[in-house]
Amino acid sequence: MVHPPGFEVPGKEDWIMQLLKSIYGMKQASRIWNITFNKAITAWGFERLPCEWCVYRRQSPTGTIIFSLHIDDIFSAASSPEETAAFKLFLESQWEVADLGPTKFALGIAISRNTSSRTIALSQTVFIERLLERFNQTDAHPTNTPMVAGLQLRRPDQNAPMPPGILEWRLKTPYCKLVGSLNYAAVATRPDIAYAVSCLSSFHDCYMPDHWAAAVRVLRYLKGTKNLSLILGCDRAPSLIGYSDSDYANCVDTSHSISGYCYSLGSSVISWSS
Repeated sequence: MVHPPGFEVPGKEDWIMQLLKSIYGMKQASRIWNITFNKAITAWGFERLPCEWCVYRRQSPTGTIIFSLHIDDIFSAASSPEETAAFKLFLESQWEVADLGPTKFALGIAISRNTSSRTIALSQTVFIERLLERFNQTDAHPTNTPMVAGLQLRRPDQNAPMPPGILEWRLKTPYCKLVGSLNYAAVATRPDIAYAVSCLSSFHDCYMPDHWAAAVRVLRYLKGTKNLSLILGCDRAPSLIGYSDSDYANCVDTSHSISGYCYSLGSSVISWSS
């Protein structure tokens, strides 16, 4: 790499430096860190889940511990306080760490616990409020549904002439950013907008004013329901139940069917897609 500002060697300003260690902020840094972390944690008996490489699990005679990793932030759950303490000691023996206590907020998701009912509530109220401000919908009227019933959004005819001003309108309309932001809410805590976001996502390359209006409607729906939470856990024995459904050739452009599913564990929806 070139010399960082303030660290130039006199007489060798045009030299290229060979790195002996990874430097934070470089493209390779996150990959090297993940390899380093994975090597250390697997040597201690943890196994990475094949379905989700950011989640690790270890089961030993003393108990079970599961944790998720986001860059260098760790969220753990253990079968006993002793397992948690041992896990912290191991991390402290490898790296400098800070224990922030029970998780209350992570990645735009608020986390609250109700020990009496044995539940955890996940919500994105602050994230939704930021979206409303970002896309100038703070004063918009909320809607009761994320999408108009029976709405059929279509791709514009590629052979038809482009309406005047549409190209300029697309350049200044953040459709992709809005749908991408809505998608994060749909994936994280809001299965109720999964279908609407799935439909809107198929028009990234050809969106028109009616698609933009439909996307804004989803945001207005979130405004009216921003305090809703996804409740995980229950005070009874959980059972895994799945539901799936599909329409018949409902896509007006491709005649493909649109399918969806959701799985619940007890009273908690834990997996969904449209």
